[in-house]
Amino acid sequence: MTGRRAILLLGRLLSVLLLFLAWSGPGMAEDDQSRRLLEEKRVVMAVDNIYPFTHSSLIYTQQQATLFRLTQGVIGRMHGELIACSLCTQVPNALDGSLTTFQDEKGRLVTRALFPLLPNLRWGDGTPLDIGDIEFGLKVARRFPPQVLDTTGITSRILSMRMVEERRLEVLYDGVLCKEQLFVPPPLPRRLEEPLFDADPATYLDRSLYFRERNNPGLYLGPYIIESETAPKQIRLRRNRFFAGPAPYFDHVDLLFGSGADAEQGLLEGTIDVLLPKSVREEALIRFTKERRDRFKVIWSPSSTLTWLTPNFNHPALADRPVREALYLALDRDAMVQNLTLGTSLVAPGYLHPGLPAYTAGFPRYGYDPARAGALLDQAGWHRDKMGLRRNSAGQPLQMTLSYRAGDRSVGQALANAWRAIGMEITLKEETDIIGVFRSRSFDMVLSSVTYVANSPSMPQYFVSNAVPNEKNGMRGLNFTGYRSASLDRSLERIDKAGCTRDDLRVAWLGFQQELMADLPRMPLWFNSLGTVFTSRLDGVGNPPFGDPVLTITRWRPKTAPSP
Repeated sequence: MTGRRAILLLGRLLSVLLLFLAWSGPGMAEDDQSRRLLEEKRVVMAVDNIYPFTHSSLIYTQQQATLFRLTQGVIGRMHGELIACSLCTQVPNALDGSLTTFQDEKGRLVTRALFPLLPNLRWGDGTPLDIGDIEFGLKVARRFPPQVLDTTGITSRILSMRMVEERRLEVLYDGVLCKEQLFVPPPLPRRLEEPLFDADPATYLDRSLYFRERNNPGLYLGPYIIESETAPKQIRLRRNRFFAGPAPYFDHVDLLFGSGADAEQGLLEGTIDVLLPKSVREEALIRFTKERRDRFKVIWSPSSTLTWLTPNFNHPALADRPVREALYLALDRDAMVQNLTLGTSLVAPGYLHPGLPAYTAGFPRYGYDPARAGALLDQAGWHRDKMGLRRNSAGQPLQMTLSYRAGDRSVGQALANAWRAIGMEITLKEETDIIGVFRSRSFDMVLSSVTYVANSPSMPQYFVSNAVPNEKNGMRGLNFTGYRSASLDRSLERIDKAGCTRDDLRVAWLGFQQELMADLPRMPLWFNSLGTVFTSRLDGVGNPPFGDPVLTITRWRPKTAPSP
């Protein structure tokens, strides 16, 4: 009997232990996650490993754009968006007469855009937004050379701004602009920033409160404001109670910046709710898609984010067009897309995504042709030595350093292997500050990504001759290669003067694409499809085409939350 009781007691203990393990395992993590989402009203997002230090108007990276969209507002299109106006009730358009073109008394064509602003626009400290804040944003953007605070290049075309009614902003632009091109520099809180700007405009960007006092609520117009920071790992956002748009459910948003492995583990444990694009590699997204449909939802969307290579024309070999073509032909991009992105990306036929209105065929295309690559290097004077390394007539090796940001080492390694196979000596270098490397032009070749829209001037700003970083523009121009072409500049002028129909855009952009693909000042690799992972405990999630998923954050709700 004693032995039987012992066995029964042991069985009960094992049952309790199994129950405890089940309760304290994934189920408990999910319960804690639900409680946090529902009761704490706090959502946690893994963003990337790049911490976004930025002025509100200075957006170069996807991480900066994500923070901007959560905390700021724009009049006109957003960074990387086809059409957006977060402070408007709608985008001006020709159908209702809010976008018109006329000839002024000087005989020049002028575009008039009427932006219907949201009612009761206020900064995060409750101060109403006024025309002075909008004008000050324009004043700051104009103080700096082109491409510093406005990668669209539209700021220089603004002729005037005024409020024609209580909530209707009239902006006059020089020339013909389509609705997708409309842009006004982001408003800035004049009462806070203007004294700093006027004290010394040249050093303003270094002294702005957007760098020195980022938790000041008066700096923000968006659904959230920065509450606290633990650089370089975390930014906590607090709901902006003065936000003029739909109120989000969540009172707090935690943005985490770390490794992809930590992001994936946090999602599995329930401590992270959303993995934004670029927070983990594509193979992790595929795993979540195939293996964990019960707990997670992966939304894939096409993207105009182009992964490309930027050569520095200060490197003598890279300034030679046949060498650039040889490097391009040595890459089996189809295999790279399959191996490195599991087929989720689109091999780039050129610089424009085929799904964008301005895209059309009719320019040089490059496939995988290592034999042709070798022949081009021979013709350029780079011959193999006994060890297989390419050297010129002076005996100098064909060598370069390939720089890349953290997380892109596997792509960098694949590129290096391809180029070593044709006799080039490659050194890989992981950079913690790609933007700084670009601005200083202290690189040979950089692997990076860029987001743009086809009928915006933002893409050409990477090639226009007067945008090479130099002391005059504070090393902030976007033409990091140093490539200059008078004929390409003329092509960019034709784009600037093009009409707004699909045919107009295609005709104007064709010359741009033809020259770039013929001369290869940069080398387009593939267009990324952006994947966002959401916990299944969130409703209302979405990913706008060619957009950032955080644009839908005001619709996010816990599944168990009551109706708002």
